[in-house]
Amino acid sequence: MNKLLKDLSFFAAFSLLVAFGFLGFDYFQGRQKFPFKTFIGKIEVSCLTQEEAQKKLSSLRTSEIFSPLVTFEAGKIRFTFSPEAVGIIVDPENSVRQAFALSHEEGNYLKELMERLKKEARIIPPILKVDEAQLKAVVESIAEEIRSTPQDASFIFYEETGGYHIEPEEIGKELKIQETLQACKKEIAEGRATYSLIIKYTYPLITEKELRAYPPVYRLSAYTTYYGRHDSPNRIHNIKLMASWINNTLLMPGEEFSLVKAIGEFTPERGFKEAFVIYEGVLTPMLGGGGCQIGTTLYNAAALADLEILQRRNHSFYFNIYPLGRDATIYPGQVDLKFKNNTGHPIFIKALATNKRLSFRIYGTPTGKKVEFSPPSVYMLTPSGFRPASVREVLAADAPFKTYVTRTVYDAEGNKIKEETITSFYKLYGEKTNVPIARPEPR
Repeated sequence: MNKLLKDLSFFAAFSLLVAFGFLGFDYFQGRQKFPFKTFIGKIEVSCLTQEEAQKKLSSLRTSEIFSPLVTFEAGKIRFTFSPEAVGIIVDPENSVRQAFALSHEEGNYLKELMERLKKEARIIPPILKVDEAQLKAVVESIAEEIRSTPQDASFIFYEETGGYHIEPEEIGKELKIQETLQACKKEIAEGRATYSLIIKYTYPLITEKELRAYPPVYRLSAYTTYYGRHDSPNRIHNIKLMASWINNTLLMPGEEFSLVKAIGEFTPERGFKEAFVIYEGVLTPMLGGGGCQIGTTLYNAAALADLEILQRRNHSFYFNIYPLGRDATIYPGQVDLKFKNNTGHPIFIKALATNKRLSFRIYGTPTGKKVEFSPPSVYMLTPSGFRPASVREVLAADAPFKTYVTRTVYDAEGNKIKEETITSFYKLYGEKTNVPIARPEPR
């Protein structure tokens, strides 16, 4: 028993001596060098002096010390680079100085030892610097990748089958370069490997959700006009050209339509040819002749759909290829046809121009409305003023005249909900040989 006690005492004394020896070695070694299990970033600097640690870090690339990749992100948008490509640099001197200070808290050796014994390793992030010019070049390259303009959702309607296809909208994106640079520099200084992209988003006016809720596939109105027997190939060419630009026009609730804006400038570069227009009271061959048939046909389709007419003017001469008292003239910079989608839902305009006729159809959500036009009331100008007359009298007299047409709107139950008078004034009924012509029309 005494021998056992003696052996245990010896073992305890020996263990204590070993422990104190280890502590002494660790203390004196640790005061001049990094403690065991110490890392700067991914690099172990255990038992190295500051000079040795600094030399070791200086020999390595940033990606070996810090992170193999860094990421710029905003939501689902992500761009990944090596830190060297971004211009991120490890500062060896300050990284070592900071790590050494954190691992050698003055007067707290036992606390340091306990922390090291509790953890597998002590990892101290390196101090990072960045080449601002290189970072800016990377951010600007990202800006080019991100930049996009907003795209409205588009709508394709197949009249023959009644089927349709909706293409989703695209959100416009623009990277705020200066704000992004400031955010990235701050995050790099904090030792992060993921950086914020500051993006300005621009949202389209037309969304897939709106179109799917009320697809404009029900015909609200249709109107057709035919060409005259003297219409030239140039005029028919212009009509087809303009109709193609209006075809598949989508108008959202409250949106206004301008025919002049839709067809643009009359220039030969855009494909226009010379055909008769009424200019300063004379038929004159000019680029864009035929636009008035577009205006008249579309005006009647819009009025029959009970869209809100904002601007309409009749011709100074009346030609019988148009409905009397319901024609509409247009010319860029002078006269326009405008209307508003007041249906509360999207509407869709289809156009068809052949070698004989022009048609417009307007599709939307059924309203149950019915629109009727009254026959025109004709009033001829005489020395004593306007008096009621027939078209035959107007033709015989070659006199100025005006017309009144009543447009009446009924609801689904047949109740009258709206009535308006359309007034037109004409200098001449243009179906006789006395129509003034400046020069012949090109053929």
